[in-house]
Amino acid sequence: MTSDHYRRVLIVDDDADIRGILLTALRMKSLTVDTAADGQEAMELLRQHSYGVVILDLFMPVTDGFAVLDMLGNETSQPVVLVVTGADGRTIERLDARRIHGVVKKPFDVEELASVVAACADVRSMRGLETMAIALPFLALLSSRMS
Repeated sequence: MTSDHYRRVLIVDDDADIRGILLTALRMKSLTVDTAADGQEAMELLRQHSYGVVILDLFMPVTDGFAVLDMLGNETSQPVVLVVTGADGRTIERLDARRIHGVVKKPFDVEELASVVAACADVRSMRGLETMAIALPFLALLSSRMS
C-alpha cells in the first residue's frame, strides 16, 4: 500500500446525514473519501480499494458492521478501524479488539473525529501498524483488551 492509500478513508453508515457531514469534514482535511450506506457496499469497496482508515457503524440494513469486521479480519493489510455507534456497553464488549482501534460513541463531535481520522491516516502513512489506539474525550479505548 502506498502512502496515498493511507489517506483514503471509507465511511460506512446507513445514516445519509452522518455520511455527508463526515465526508465534508474529512475532505477539508485533504483526505480521499468513499462512502457506503451498508456493509455490503462497504465490502465491495474494500475489495476494490485499499484504505488507511475505515469509519464503521455496526447496525445497518442488508449487511451489518460485524460482517465487515469479519471480512477485514481476513485481509493482510489492515486499515485503522474506528467503530462509530450508539450501541450499549454489552455490544461494544463483543467487538474483537484485534480488529478495531477505537470506538466513538454517537453523538460525536464531527471536527474532533475528523482530526482523529486525519491523524490516523498520517500515522499509517509513516509506518505499518498492527494495533493503534487514539485517546480523545469521546473515544472509548479498547487498549486494555488489545494484546
